[in-house]
Amino acid sequence: MVLEKRFPSPRYAWTLVFVLLCASVVSYLDRYILSLFVGPIRAELALSDTQVSLLQGVAFALFYAVMGLPFGRLVDRYTRKNLIVVGILVWSGMTMLCGLSTGFWQLFFARMGVGIGEACLGPAAFSMIADCFPHERRGRALATYNMSNYVGVGASLLFGGLIISLLSHGDVAGFWHGDSLSGWRIAFVGSALPGVVLAFVVLALKEPARTELMRSRAGATSRVVGLWAFFRARKRAFVSIYTVYALTAMVGYMIVAWAPSFYMRHFHMRPADVGLSMGVLAIIAGVGGCLSSGYISDRLIASGAHGGRFRIPLLWWPIALMSIIGMTQSPNAAASLVFLGLLTFGSALGLSSAPAVIQDVVPNQLRGQAAALHFIFAGLFGLSLGPTAVAMVTDYVLHDPTRVGVSLLVVIAPLSVVGFIACWLGQSHYHRIRAELLSILETKIDNSLPPGEHVNGERGMEQQVR
Repeated sequence: MVLEKRFPSPRYAWTLVFVLLCASVVSYLDRYILSLFVGPIRAELALSDTQVSLLQGVAFALFYAVMGLPFGRLVDRYTRKNLIVVGILVWSGMTMLCGLSTGFWQLFFARMGVGIGEACLGPAAFSMIADCFPHERRGRALATYNMSNYVGVGASLLFGGLIISLLSHGDVAGFWHGDSLSGWRIAFVGSALPGVVLAFVVLALKEPARTELMRSRAGATSRVVGLWAFFRARKRAFVSIYTVYALTAMVGYMIVAWAPSFYMRHFHMRPADVGLSMGVLAIIAGVGGCLSSGYISDRLIASGAHGGRFRIPLLWWPIALMSIIGMTQSPNAAASLVFLGLLTFGSALGLSSAPAVIQDVVPNQLRGQAAALHFIFAGLFGLSLGPTAVAMVTDYVLHDPTRVGVSLLVVIAPLSVVGFIACWLGQSHYHRIRAELLSILETKIDNSLPPGEHVNGERGMEQQVR
C-alpha cells in the first residue's frame, strides 16, 4: 500500500520561512548588540580590551559551536519548532541578563547563554524548511532564510554608523558619559523583547512532516542513522563540501573584521561613513546574492546539471578573486566600494547554497547534525583562523598597519584558488552520493511536478511504501 503525504501549502510554507527569517535576524541583533556599546560597557564595568574581546568572541562563539552538534541530534529526533522556541527564550532571556550584569563574569556567562540559545536555530530551521518544499524549490526557500546573515549584519552596521554619527555631533554625548550609562542596559533589554514575541509566533507554527527518511534493511523507517558511519562511506564528498563552505565563511569573516579598518586606514574614511556604506552594501548586495543563489540553485536541479547545486561555488570563487583584487587595488574609495559590493554579492551567492547542498545529500535523520557541522566548521575555522591570518600578515610580514588591504589580498587570493579546486574536485563525488541517496530514501521527488501534485509509483513526490 502506498501512503501519500502532501507538502504544506506554498502560502504556509513561505510563512514559515518568513517567521524563521525574522527569528534569525533578531538573533543577529542580540548577537552583535554588544559591539555597538563597547564604550559605555567598558566605562561602567571597568573592563579591559582583552575582556571585551572575550565577551565578543570566546563567550559567544565557542559555546555556539560546541553546542551545535548536540542540538543537531535533538533536531533530528524531536519536535523542531519546540526546540526553536526554547532556544529563542533562552537567548532572549540571556540578552536581558546581559543588560542587568554588574561585572565581567556575569556578562561572560550571560553571553555564553546567548550562544547556547542561538545554536539551535540554524539546524532546526534548515531541517524544517527542507521539509516544506519539494526538491526543485528548496534552494530558493533556504537561500531566502539565509538572507538573515546579511540583513542582520547590515542592520547592525547601519545602526552602529548612525550611533557614531550622532555621537560625533555631540547631540547625545551624555549617552556615552556620566549619568546616562544605563542606555546600554536599556538597549540590551529592548533588543531581547522581539525574541519573546517571536517565540510565541514560532510556537503557533505547524511542525512539518519529515520527508526523505532512510529505511532500515528490513524496509522500516530507521529512526536513528549513524552520522559518522554515513559520512565515512562518503568522506570525499563531505570533505569537499565542508571545506568549500568553511573557506567561504572564512572570507566573509575576514571582510567583516578588516574591511572597515582598510577603508579608514587606506582611504581615510570616517568611521560613521564606513559603517553606513558597508551596511547598505551588506543588505543590498547580500540579499541580491541570496536571491540569485536560490534561483540558480533550483534551475540547476531542474536542468539535471551534473553536480547540482554544488556548482554554485564554482561561480563564487572567481568572483572572490576578481573582487578582492579590485577592492584593494582601486585608486579611490568609491571604486573600491563597488568591488566590495561585488564581493558581498558573490559571498552571499556561494554561502547561501550551503543549506540546500547539505540537506540534499543527507537523510532526514541527519539533517540537523549535518547543518550543525557546517556551523561548527564555519565558526571555529572561519572565525578563528580568518581574521587572525590577516592580522598576522599585517603585523609580522608587512609590519605596517596601513597595508591591511595588501594582507586581505595575500590571504584571500590563494584561498579563492584552493576553494575553487576543492569544489571542482568534489563535483563527481557530490553527484554520486546524491544519486545514491535518492535510490535508498523512502521519499522520492519528481522534479517535473509542481508542488501539491502526486503520482503513484517509485517517483511519487512523497510516498511511504509498505
